[in-house]
Amino acid sequence: MNQFVPAPLLFEYRLSVPACPGPSRRKTGRLLTLPADSCLPALSSLNGGPTFAEISAGWNPDGLAVCVVVSGKTRPPCGNRRSPEDSDCIEVWVDTRPTGKVHRATAYCHRLACLPSDESADGAPAAVPQSIPQQRETRQEINGCHVTLRRHVHKHGYELEIWIPESQLYGFRQIDELRQLGFYYLVRDTELAEQPLSVSDEFPFAWDPSLWVRLELTD
Repeated sequence: MNQFVPAPLLFEYRLSVPACPGPSRRKTGRLLTLPADSCLPALSSLNGGPTFAEISAGWNPDGLAVCVVVSGKTRPPCGNRRSPEDSDCIEVWVDTRPTGKVHRATAYCHRLACLPSDESADGAPAAVPQSIPQQRETRQEINGCHVTLRRHVHKHGYELEIWIPESQLYGFRQIDELRQLGFYYLVRDTELAEQPLSVSDEFPFAWDPSLWVRLELTD
């Protein structure tokens, strides 16, 4: 019997994301301090997808924290900001006014590609704003220069810490009252293929916010 509906779409997922401190001001060491319960489930594994990356998230009124740990690589991360689709990177989608019923991105939706290594910038990490196909309206595009990234390379992979300040997310200023976000990620690796949060690109998650999950922001 063919499975017409992938397992990750059988339920409406609401994932709890704990509060966390803001980014460290130190120029070395860890950028973020995320609680032990900040790890997000890999919903794509319900449909047999790969699980080479572990994603964690935290928040506070000043911004959103995301951390990705990739394991199983045999060579250092590589990429170029001019072609994120051919690079090792994590793409993040954020909706600061999620409803679960809107099929085209609104002005509250954002998309960002974060590269652990950008060859056009001497291998430093890079945050590159991306357009969302068929987006109805854009009030503010993320300025990658204001996103803080810190990379830690390990023997068999890397860790990338990401801090997106509230100034770069239209509508985030009221998030302490709303306490919810629409969220999606896609980890792309030149060795290990792709790991989406839930469904693959057979579904239009890149531009349809109804396919993103809901993050419930807790204290």
